Amino acid sequence: MSVLFALLLGCDPSGGKPSGDRPVDGSLCPADVDVFTTQVWDGVLSEHCVACHGPGGVASGSAFALDPDDLAASMAATFAVADRLVEKPTGTHPSGHGGGEVLAADSAGADALRFWVGWIGGTCEVPEPVACDERESPRLLRRLTHAEYARSVADVLGVFVDPASLSSDPVVDGFRNDARALVVTELLADQYRSSAESIADQVDVADLVACPVASGDAACASAMVEELGMRLFRRPLTQADVDRYLGLWAEVAADDGFEEGVRWVLVAFLQSPSFLYRSELGVQDGEGTFTLTGWEAATALSFSIWGTTPDAHLLAAAGDGTLDTPDGVAAQATEMLADPRASSTAADLVEVWLDSAPLASVPRDGLSPELRSQMLQETRDLVFDVARADGTLADLMTSRTTFVGPELAAHYGLGETGEVTLDGVRYGGLLTQASVLATHGRPSGSGPIQRGVLVRERLLCEDLPPPPSNLDVSPPEVDPSLSTREQFTEHAADPACAGCHDRIDPLGFAFERYDEVGRYRDTDGTHAIDDSGSLDGVPLAGPFELADALVADPRFRTCFARTWRRHTTGVDACAEDPGVGVGLLTPLAEVARWPGFRVRTGGPGEGDTLAVGTRIDPETPVEPEEGEDDVSFTFGIVNDWGAGACWDGVVTNPTTAAVTWEVRAPADGTVDNFWNVALEVQGNDWVFRGVEWNAELAPGAEASFGWCTTR
Repeated sequence: MSVLFALLLGCDPSGGKPSGDRPVDGSLCPADVDVFTTQVWDGVLSEHCVACHGPGGVASGSAFALDPDDLAASMAATFAVADRLVEKPTGTHPSGHGGGEVLAADSAGADALRFWVGWIGGTCEVPEPVACDERESPRLLRRLTHAEYARSVADVLGVFVDPASLSSDPVVDGFRNDARALVVTELLADQYRSSAESIADQVDVADLVACPVASGDAACASAMVEELGMRLFRRPLTQADVDRYLGLWAEVAADDGFEEGVRWVLVAFLQSPSFLYRSELGVQDGEGTFTLTGWEAATALSFSIWGTTPDAHLLAAAGDGTLDTPDGVAAQATEMLADPRASSTAADLVEVWLDSAPLASVPRDGLSPELRSQMLQETRDLVFDVARADGTLADLMTSRTTFVGPELAAHYGLGETGEVTLDGVRYGGLLTQASVLATHGRPSGSGPIQRGVLVRERLLCEDLPPPPSNLDVSPPEVDPSLSTREQFTEHAADPACAGCHDRIDPLGFAFERYDEVGRYRDTDGTHAIDDSGSLDGVPLAGPFELADALVADPRFRTCFARTWRRHTTGVDACAEDPGVGVGLLTPLAEVARWPGFRVRTGGPGEGDTLAVGTRIDPETPVEPEEGEDDVSFTFGIVNDWGAGACWDGVVTNPTTAAVTWEVRAPADGTVDNFWNVALEVQGNDWVFRGVEWNAELAPGAEASFGWCTTR
């Protein structure tokens, strides 16, 4: 007797297990079917499980048997496996799962299954649905991607860094900015050190300081530390920060001069977590909620919309309080979206969405490096064109304009280069671009499976389960007597394969007029082309009808918005259908208005962010009297035993003329010994002057001396 029938007959399907506040007669709750359909079947079981557990699937004979045409029976199946409904697909069950990990343990799909398990063991009260924009957003420290690192260095320091010089960022579901995967390994830490030293060797120190380098002193170095640190850390430095980095400068400058001190401060800045990580932690403003500071909001906006560090204007907005309110953040985002850098971010997003980066290395005969590059650039140029015109997602999918270089024009059989109008018969719109077709195919042949998977997983955000264990998933052997379509149709007839291929192949067949490198073809060898297909049973023919069907499908539009949100936040997040006519940049603008953009959740005992406060006027270790600004003076304790201390001092002449020097420091105790210097106490200061052999310093020369005190 099925669980569902047991419930309907008043039996206890749990074998005596407590059922919460469900009806005592064991009957269904009135809302069970609706809750199951909306919370569990749609978007979870129908996308991730039915291919294997549905009719004809490899797991159709298991206790968890699903039937798309009988949702009541499918719901009953979830009752039967409630104790393992979450563990099996997430790969956490002790006995494993034949299909491997189908859902990430922290995914929205796993959360939906947890909800259902709680629901069937709890009350009949239907909870209010939580809208996507009301769901919690975690506090994060996000390492810069290598692209963000390189752009930040270029924008602040004017130095080019090749992102390929660093070990590759990990790729999670096609994303290179997954917040939890971006860690600093031992290898990457060493690469950051080498990169920082190389960058410091290339900078023009004169561009980093406000004073003439030849007359640089501690006050100038202190101002440099505060200003450069502000740009690189994207927040004000504390006095402790300034003192620490200024101490490094002084130590190096004492031996190697002002400029070398600046370079080593830069090396330290570039290896600091405050530079390498984006802070999205916030300040606690309630029980477990934290609001990003203006500095953090500026950082999040800049990297989200421009893919790089905040500029001076954005930091000024953070400093004056503009970004302390939701309206201020939204207004700033609107202003930033008009910048061409936002179009570049959209091009990055589409490349991630289409997973087209592998085109640079996939094995395809006849594709030169230049042709591959022009294919990728064609897609970027189309995105730029649509974004600059404030175009829509539909415009991107159906555009009859493209941009081709000489090699790509010849590849397509076009008679002109540059901006070209397409006929909409052979080429037109995103789906017929070679970057898409050549990336998602086979080394030889059209590749209907790969192209169908692209549509199902990347454009509809529907995860497909891995093939069952021990199943031969190699493509069919080439049979010249059959067309590609016929060969794959026979291949997919295997019952173990049909569950997935029924969802994949009808989409992939729509691309049959394009070969493995994206060239239009009239025949498949000696066979006529059949590019008829379907989207979940709705017939269509060719990529143009497929594009129209996708644009009209809320799943496609929702997937686009969800991809934007994940690309922006670095974590998987839900999204809602943005509606027909959604602008290409609209989801990016909406992310800035999302409450989770500014308000994050965490534990009540967690600490606040360091990105707080206002810019300081740095203290300098010495306040020279009038006429003393022609030398620099650094000093520090070398031994401190509580009742006394010994100090070292260094005077440097950075000028181009000889000087007779005198410097002072605040008194700290009673001097009972000193060497290489003449000492006088004036009020609360010690005044030091040179002696016979070091009173006059030649240009670039320095004098060292010391003293000991009791307290």
